[in-house]
Amino acid sequence: MQIDVGSHIADLLYEHNSVNIPGLGGFVSRYKAAAADQVQGELYPPSKNLNFNSNLVADDGLLAQHLHEKLGVSLEDAQQAVDGYVNEVKEAIGRREIVVFPRVGRLYKDYEQNLQFLADTANFNLDSYGLPTIHFYPIARTNVRSSSVRPANGQPQAAVGSGAAVAPPKKKRQLDKGLTIIVSIALAVAIVVTYFLFFYKSSGNGENARRLPTSRVNVSPSQVEGQEIAPSPLPEGTEDALDEESYSSEEATAGAEELDTEGATVAPGQRYFVIGIGVFGDEKNVQRLIERIYKAGYEPFTEPKGRLTRVGIQKAYTNESEIQAALKDVQKKFSKDAKVLRK
Repeated sequence: MQIDVGSHIADLLYEHNSVNIPGLGGFVSRYKAAAADQVQGELYPPSKNLNFNSNLVADDGLLAQHLHEKLGVSLEDAQQAVDGYVNEVKEAIGRREIVVFPRVGRLYKDYEQNLQFLADTANFNLDSYGLPTIHFYPIARTNVRSSSVRPANGQPQAAVGSGAAVAPPKKKRQLDKGLTIIVSIALAVAIVVTYFLFFYKSSGNGENARRLPTSRVNVSPSQVEGQEIAPSPLPEGTEDALDEESYSSEEATAGAEELDTEGATVAPGQRYFVIGIGVFGDEKNVQRLIERIYKAGYEPFTEPKGRLTRVGIQKAYTNESEIQAALKDVQKKFSKDAKVLRK
C-alpha cells in the first residue's frame, strides 16, 4: 500500500503547534494577531505563522500515530512509511530540488547550502478558520447642518426688527479671517525680499570685497587646486542606510571589491552566478518576490543585509553569454536595476 505521508502533515498542524519529521526537522506554528494593511486597504484575520526548525529532528510519534489511526495500518508499517518518506525528501534536497508539502509549503536549499522554508497561505488557526481577507475603503464624511429649533411652546419666534444687527455667517467670518492672514504673510514676504534685494546684497558685496585675500587675486586655478575645502563627513549611519535601501549607491568600481565572494562548495567544473534584484525590509515583500522567482523558473537567492534582506536569483552557467542572457531576462521580468553580484 502506497502512503502519501506528506499530505497528512497539514492535518496535524490544525491540532498541534508543532509536528516533527524524524531526522529532518519540525514545523512550528505561532499565533499571529489580526492586522490591517493601510496601504493595500486589507484587513487580515488572526492566523498562525508557520516556520521550519531543522533542529527538531527527534521523533514525536505524531505522524506515525496519525497514519495508524486514519489509514488503519499497523504502527510498524506507518513508521516504515515515515522513514521511507524522510529518505526520499533528503535525497531530493541533496539534488537541490524543491520539496513540496501539500497545504504546508516548500523546502529547499539555498546557494549557501542552508535549508529554507516558504510557507503556503493556509490558515491553521481553527478559531479564525474560514474568515476571508476584508477590503476596506475610507469614508468621506459630510458636514450636516443643524436645523433651526422651534420654541418649547410650539410657537414661532418673533421676527427680528429691521434695525437689529444680524451676525454674519460663520463661513464668511472664516473667509475674512483667512484673507487677512494671507495678506499679512504676503506683506511680510515682500518686506524681506526688498531688504535682500537692495540692502543685504550691497552690504555683502562690500564686505566680501574687503575680506578678499590678496593671495587669491590673479592666481590661476591650478595654483590653488590643493587648497580646496574638504567635504564634511556624512552623519554616522548614512552610508549604511543608502547601501541597504538602493543599488544606485553601489558603484561598479567598488562593488566587486566589497561583495562577499565566498560561496558554497559546488561540484567540480560547476559554476554559479548570482543576480541581485532588490533589498527589502518587509518580509511579505520578500516572500512575494520569491514566489515570482519560482513562477519565472529561477532558483531564489536571499542574503541578510543588516535589518534588510537582499533577494535575487542563482543559476549554474558554463560561459559568459548565459549570464548576460539571464541578466537581460531578469531585468525585463523583475527590475531594470538588477545586476550580477557573484560569479
